[in-house]
Amino acid sequence: MIWFVSIAALAVGFALGRARLDDVISWAEEWTAPGWRTWRCWPALPVAVACLVLVWVVHPRRTLANVRSWRAGERLHPAPVRDPEWAAKRQADAERVLRWPS
Repeated sequence: MIWFVSIAALAVGFALGRARLDDVISWAEEWTAPGWRTWRCWPALPVAVACLVLVWVVHPRRTLANVRSWRAGERLHPAPVRDPEWAAKRQADAERVLRWPS
């Protein structure tokens, strides 16, 4: 039993030493993108959650600032308002541009 645990610990340590964090995050993003209903999401979900926890632990203020800026960015752009005179204004602008200077 001790041999099995030792070999497993060595294998996990070797894998963690060889893996690059950016590659692991890219793999997790790629596999979780289709949604949680696919089989590919379930092995990558713990990795994605661990990455999110790591970001919150390592850079809490920067992460919170990013979340706040994403939420503020959603509120900055109001919905467009329908202008009933849009076609008339566009026609007037086109006629003004097409006139020759006198």
